[in-house]
Amino acid sequence: MTDIGFKHVTPALPSTVVASPALTGALRRVGWAALGLLPPLALLLLWQFAVDQEWLAEQILPAPALVWDTTRELIASGELAAELGVSLQRVLAGVAMGGGLGLLAGLAFGLSRGLDTYVAPTVRAICLVPSLGWLPFFMLIFGIGEALKIILIAKTCFLPLMVCAQEGLRSRPAKYDEVAAALNLSGLDRLRFVTLPAILPHLLTGLRLALSKGWKALILVEMISSAAGLGYLMMWGRKAFQLDVVFATIIAIGLVGWLLDQAVWRLQRRATGWSFQKAEP
Repeated sequence: MTDIGFKHVTPALPSTVVASPALTGALRRVGWAALGLLPPLALLLLWQFAVDQEWLAEQILPAPALVWDTTRELIASGELAAELGVSLQRVLAGVAMGGGLGLLAGLAFGLSRGLDTYVAPTVRAICLVPSLGWLPFFMLIFGIGEALKIILIAKTCFLPLMVCAQEGLRSRPAKYDEVAAALNLSGLDRLRFVTLPAILPHLLTGLRLALSKGWKALILVEMISSAAGLGYLMMWGRKAFQLDVVFATIIAIGLVGWLLDQAVWRLQRRATGWSFQKAEP
């Protein structure tokens, strides 16, 4: 009789799954996004709890559901988009005007010791007066039309670009100028190929600050003197005692301001990614 042998087969163990770097990065971004949603969710829950407990009258603190419905109506009617378009045109024009002049002034003060010593302090003192303090004077000169809004935004955006450009010139490595001198570059070529690329991170930081301050100045002047824009829509809701419109506009202003800031930040990361990298030991 022949013995029949049975071969013992050991089951194969599953191999360890190693997450790819792309998957790990995606999971990390999802985790950070989830953490970033916690504060607004907590604020929303607190808001709803305050409404349920009737801490304030419904006419003063509307329910989140009512604000959501009002926001959808403003979007569906096109009113919110129209007012937002007006505000964006104003802020972009003001940032372009004030930021451009601030950049030129910062370059002049950074490259000329005499201008920095005798002119820059006066310019800084004028710019440090709050925009609201200049508003009555500007209204007497420019009236209450579009010029007033753009000039007030430009005044607000002037100082961040000026300071960042000046500080960027002061903090740039001296080796850059030595290389430019060794290459025998002209003044214009040195500014174009050496100076401006060296201070680009500072300039984009100044642009980010200018856009943020200009956005807030825009809402302020639209609330005081305007017949269009998000600030006007907010004041119209307050005068009509429609606090749901006010809250919807506040949310829109905050969200759009955050998106503008993120757009400039991403531009800064893309254009000057090398400045965010840690130096190798």
